Amino acid sequence: MPPSVNITTTTNQYLAPAWVDQVLRDNFFFGKVLSKTERWNGSQMLFPIKYQKGVASVAFNGFDVLPINQQPVSVNMTFYPTFVATNVALAGSDLSVNKTQMQTLNLMTTMMESRAQDAADDIGNFFQQDGSAFGGKAPMGLAGIVDNGTTLASYGGLSRATYTGLNATVTASGGSISLLKVRQLWNSIADGQVRPDTILTDYNTWALFEQLLQPFQMNTYTTPKSQDAGAGYTAEYWDGMEVYRDKKVTSGNFYLLNTNFLKFYGLKWWEGTAVSPRAKVIEGNVYDEANYAPSAFTWTGWIKAYNQGAVNGFMILGGQLVCTDPFRNGVLTGVTGIV
Repeated sequence: MPPSVNITTTTNQYLAPAWVDQVLRDNFFFGKVLSKTERWNGSQMLFPIKYQKGVASVAFNGFDVLPINQQPVSVNMTFYPTFVATNVALAGSDLSVNKTQMQTLNLMTTMMESRAQDAADDIGNFFQQDGSAFGGKAPMGLAGIVDNGTTLASYGGLSRATYTGLNATVTASGGSISLLKVRQLWNSIADGQVRPDTILTDYNTWALFEQLLQPFQMNTYTTPKSQDAGAGYTAEYWDGMEVYRDKKVTSGNFYLLNTNFLKFYGLKWWEGTAVSPRAKVIEGNVYDEANYAPSAFTWTGWIKAYNQGAVNGFMILGGQLVCTDPFRNGVLTGVTGIV
């Protein structure tokens, strides 16, 4: 029950020196992508692909006529940068009050950290979508990359119907997941040493897949070989692949990804300083010890309003999520149970 008036008029209140986040959820893929950010270059980036074989070889003898014509075999995929902005707005009156001797948390610092994590959360959503948000101005995501033309008819500026190597393998699970279905998906996108290296799924599907493993495998959760998304993550292993879970993955999707061909190319804003979603005064979410490449995020600095006692600034992520070989990725969809 509330304290008596005598207490409230003689004893100051206690304020814990940190926020505890009760909103943001797991955002693993965001961290994995940005942990190995490449540098964006130019007004657009072109990636040449081989889409068919050349003139067929012939067997010959003596003075047989040999082929002398040439057949085109390559074409360029084209990608453009995208930009995502997250604002931080503060009233000067609030900043003035916060700057007194009774300050426990620095308002400006705390809001900066909070909004950086909000930005990461929003971008994590984009990375699961198809790039069509905001009139096609959003970054590309897995829904558009690991697709067979059902969601996006073209990718990288090229028609998936014409250039079939731009099609990933999308397999309807029929409601259930089994090791056979996973292996068949793996077989469709792997060739020798060119094979998927990462499995990504939602929490419920991860739990279902766990039931398919042998008891000794179910209890083998190890820290990933590379700390791509920061400390705190553990992974199952199946056939040498790390099996990760992410709260942002579409429910029932079980991705097999070849991350050798999947990279984020970051473009730093023209002015400003690098920022990270990692926080010092916010606890209780996945960003506590995250290791994100700072080159992708830029803080523009504070902009003073001309007709208000307030300041505003922007955290901007520039660049694009690029897959140069969608053919090497696959997904089981609609998983709700096991065989």
